[in-house]
Amino acid sequence: MSKASRLGAGSSFGQTQSISARRAAINQVAAAPTEGAPPPVELPVGVISLNPDNPRSDLGDLTDLGNSLRDHGQKTAISIMGRFAYLEGNPNREDDLEPGTKYVVIDGNSRLAAAREAGLTEIKVMLDDKLGSNPDEILESALVANIHRQELNHLDEARALEQLLKIHGTQEALAARLHRSQGWVSQRLALLTLTPSLKEKLQSGEESAATLRLVGKKKAEEQEAHLQQLKATRTQKPRTPKQKTQSPAEPPTRLPSTDAYTLASLIIAEMDVPSRRKLTELLVDFKIEESKRMRAEKTPAVDAE
Repeated sequence: MSKASRLGAGSSFGQTQSISARRAAINQVAAAPTEGAPPPVELPVGVISLNPDNPRSDLGDLTDLGNSLRDHGQKTAISIMGRFAYLEGNPNREDDLEPGTKYVVIDGNSRLAAAREAGLTEIKVMLDDKLGSNPDEILESALVANIHRQELNHLDEARALEQLLKIHGTQEALAARLHRSQGWVSQRLALLTLTPSLKEKLQSGEESAATLRLVGKKKAEEQEAHLQQLKATRTQKPRTPKQKTQSPAEPPTRLPSTDAYTLASLIIAEMDVPSRRKLTELLVDFKIEESKRMRAEKTPAVDAE
């Protein structure tokens, strides 16, 4: 249990757990005007500091998000923790927090920044001092939230995973903590070994993350050639029946069924649990990449959250 959770949350959120005299004095001074209100509550945007450990390296253009928050409202509350609870676990980060703030955002950096840009004065929040008692736990909380919404760019996600790997020791332990497979972690970390030119192609969207995750497992001097080989293989047209050569002793392989549901059942029956998870992850990654490609061809939709 973290020190923050043992001491209890701020008095403004009505926690009944006993707290120290020092913490009680702090809460009395820092209490926000939300006493008696059930969560989520609304707080002034100026009392919440942006998180200096946010895994996103660039918040990007927030104009559309800000306009959506102003015109359509905020659908999901951002997650915050008290400034003093944050500093108890991060005693050297005082100068990195915005002056005069009483809370620190853990999940919702973009929404908070966009709300400010749009001129909004309040934002919906959920307070939880147990989100992290040290920088590693806070990073993990922010990373998990962003992963579930696919809000991190691929390299930011990989860098955050690399930092968490130092904490958890092994890819297996990190994967278990994130409720993912070891292969999922390994594939994303592979992006960090890409050459600078390939990282630029990833950031610009010239090359897909799914392809470059395979390339990243190669040595730097082999990556460009391997990328071209993968692309050439995927663009080759299938041979027509007349072009195919078949040994007389080996009759053509036929599918046991042409029904998609039957084929799926047969494939799953032949796979163990790790293999099924791997197949599911590959299909999800493909769906995400395909959705991004289709959205890029149309006018981007605005996410009010």
